Amino acid sequence: MKAIVFGGTGFIGSHVVEQLKLSGHEVTAAVRETSNTTFLKKLGVNIVKIDFQNHSLIGHAIKGHTVVFNCTADPNFGIYKDINDSEEIILAKKLIKAAAKNGANRFIQLSTIVVYDFRTEEPIDELYETKPDYPIQRFKLEKDQVIQEIGLKEGISTIILRPASTIGPRDAKSFFSRLLNAHFNDQYPLANNGKSKVSLIDTRDIGRCMVFLGDTKEKNIDGVYLLKGFDTTWQELKKEIDRAVGRTAKIVPIPDHDHSFASKTLTVNRIWNDHKIRRLGFETKYTLSEAVQMSFDELLWSYIITKQTKKTTD
Repeated sequence: MKAIVFGGTGFIGSHVVEQLKLSGHEVTAAVRETSNTTFLKKLGVNIVKIDFQNHSLIGHAIKGHTVVFNCTADPNFGIYKDINDSEEIILAKKLIKAAAKNGANRFIQLSTIVVYDFRTEEPIDELYETKPDYPIQRFKLEKDQVIQEIGLKEGISTIILRPASTIGPRDAKSFFSRLLNAHFNDQYPLANNGKSKVSLIDTRDIGRCMVFLGDTKEKNIDGVYLLKGFDTTWQELKKEIDRAVGRTAKIVPIPDHDHSFASKTLTVNRIWNDHKIRRLGFETKYTLSEAVQMSFDELLWSYIITKQTKKTTD
């Protein structure tokens, strides 16, 4: 497979690039001029810096690749924008149209389980008809729908992957990095004593799944796929972090009257049914303990390096 990844310097995108490389595929990372490419250079992949506003440059970068992976996302994740004015949507439209025009035969979009509402606590699969309550949910769902519509119109195989909330290295802004920071500050948030259930996944498995979807020879695989690594509870996740860090953090209870999106995430069972992708033959590899330990080890190593660098420069 000759693959090109847009958003390869991001948290999950970097894992997609890494897993493509580890699988022996020819991979190009298309990045913005201002992107930090240190990790990608260590991987030894082909790096192309382009202006994402320039449609012709995007097409030129895609030409010669068979699969296009879009892992780009708006950094202002919590800000809802009009679907037609969002840079995230505009770029996604450019990418899938350029992919179809320049010979790619498959377009794989990294999406999110944020699109699903909180109206059920039963396991959710791809057939569940979500009715978003929050602006960010509506926005992400509309984005997926726009991509599917364009893919159908342009005649390119289009796949959307919605992975569970992820744990892994190179994490700077996700839910887990925020939980780690809260843990370090003895302000670990829990609701309902952490009894609510949740599906999570190691980021390396997301990368592996994206590679699988790009490489599979199965026909007629267009559509949406859910993906999870393991089911747990928020209390069990805290215990794993306690174990990795080596101490038990204090808990800050979330009040019952808090109806924010973050609070709903911690109080409503959020379990995903990913039998669809597993029936295709994909299996996840990493456990909860492995995911937490890997993430913490990298964070600790980064802290040590930062501290040593500061000593050297002082």
